[in-house]
Amino acid sequence: MDILFFIVVAGLAFANGANDNFKGVATLWGGGDLSYRQAWFVANGATLLGAVLAIYLGSEVAKTFSGRGVVNADVLKTWNFAFAFAAGAALTVFLATFLRYPISTTHAILGSLAGAGVALSFGDVNLQPLVKSGAIPLLMSPLIAGLATFVLWKLRNSLFKSVFTSKPAGKISKPMHILSGSAVCFSRAVNDTPKIASIALIGSAAGMSHTVVYAAVGVVMTIGGILYVRRIAHVMCREITQMSAAEGLTGNLVTAFLVIFASKFGLAVSTTHVSVGALIGIGTENGSGNKKKIFEILMSWVLTLPTSFILAFAIAKLLAILG
Repeated sequence: MDILFFIVVAGLAFANGANDNFKGVATLWGGGDLSYRQAWFVANGATLLGAVLAIYLGSEVAKTFSGRGVVNADVLKTWNFAFAFAAGAALTVFLATFLRYPISTTHAILGSLAGAGVALSFGDVNLQPLVKSGAIPLLMSPLIAGLATFVLWKLRNSLFKSVFTSKPAGKISKPMHILSGSAVCFSRAVNDTPKIASIALIGSAAGMSHTVVYAAVGVVMTIGGILYVRRIAHVMCREITQMSAAEGLTGNLVTAFLVIFASKFGLAVSTTHVSVGALIGIGTENGSGNKKKIFEILMSWVLTLPTSFILAFAIAKLLAILG
């Protein structure tokens, strides 16, 4: 049973890496500052470093996803709950990655937590913490990211002209763009690693060292990005909007700030929602946004939570029947 649980948690970490790792550097490839291979290297390297730092900075985020205060303590201790929780989220993210939709692993985890909890607690679940620390930040973050990117780009002349008076902007903007993309990938790993590790720690890994669990999640997450990230990368870089390198830099700065801010205060924002929100802001400003693709992505976000809820609920009920 322990091996099966670890495989499912590893599957969630792998799927997360495949779906999420490239999002921070999407503007680097899309804006032309880096080739795909260069952006791929930056994304996965920064992800691994961020996962390591999450060992020290991820405690507040981990509390939100531990299930404490949401599900009855007796249910939290059961293997059925931990397995259904992990499996519902993993299947949702795998399905989205296969279908080429950049979704929120955070959203999938929240839905799966609620689904497994409702199934095994006979509806006795306190959803208030999930709404406060999860649903509201998830809803607001893409709106804030899109608006902030749109406004910053509109104000770019007054904001950045004085910064680049002594040197050609191009000589500074490319390194800044690469640094901002690295910061997004890094902060995304800081924010996501504890979410997945917290699931492992309420299951069969409860007695293991937190450092070992976090490190293992980070390694598997990085492997997922190394092996399977191109499907989502193409959507993020080529199908949402056209962009210049300078526009991409603006979007990345907004994304990095919001995700790091959320990690500090334990808010369950999604890097996907923030980064795609920034890309939509770019597309709105320059008029090149792909409305059809944006609508499809938004619909995949709407379906993420109910999909993971239903899957986790069904798995939990099946496990209860099988005894």
